[in-house]
Amino acid sequence: MTLSWLQRVVGADRREAWGEYARESILDANDGIVTAAGLAEGLAAGGASTGTLLLAGAAVIVAGGLAAAGARYTEERTEWEMDRRLLEAERASIEADPEAEFDELVGIYETKGLSADLARQVAEALTEHDPIAAHADAELHLDSAASPLTSLHAALIAGLSFALGALVPLAVVSATPVGPRVELTIVAVLLALALTGWFTSWLTGLSPFRVLRRNLVLGAATLAAGLVIGLVSGA
Repeated sequence: MTLSWLQRVVGADRREAWGEYARESILDANDGIVTAAGLAEGLAAGGASTGTLLLAGAAVIVAGGLAAAGARYTEERTEWEMDRRLLEAERASIEADPEAEFDELVGIYETKGLSADLARQVAEALTEHDPIAAHADAELHLDSAASPLTSLHAALIAGLSFALGALVPLAVVSATPVGPRVELTIVAVLLALALTGWFTSWLTGLSPFRVLRRNLVLGAATLAAGLVIGLVSGA
């Protein structure tokens, strides 16, 4: 029985980091698509020139991307700091009474379905390797190896995802002729939201119909609001 095998067993239910980042990235991309689409449709319906659309689009990409990155950094950093506080408290408990903490770890593995002997073997192997990491995983469900760079990484992904999503409606509305500009942008936005909805359902296992319906209804509502404002202001 090797340590790597034990780590795979006790950590089998841990959510994969890439899947979490992918889901969050899709949400940020959706925000970018919907935000930029509402603005672009409103300006286009109001008769704005291509230059105005490009300027407004650049502002949305920069400001929206930075806002998404800042929000995600704050969220991730706060969570990381809270996790560090829990880990420090666990470290103090282990230093104060290591035997009691070891027995607690054994009990945790017994509740997972391991026999008393096997639970003790698992606890001994993991404690010998890294007692803090053992308790972080089994008791606190935390990653003791996480670093502040994770917050920066998440912020960068959020900002880029928003910007890439915003590029879809802005590219279409800026590149198409004035006549069919509004209609083509609506089609492009709904197709983009359908694509992100399908990918979300694939990642999460949720019903594709429900995810697509939610994306398309919210996107259509945003487009309608932008069109109404643009038509009223341009009348």
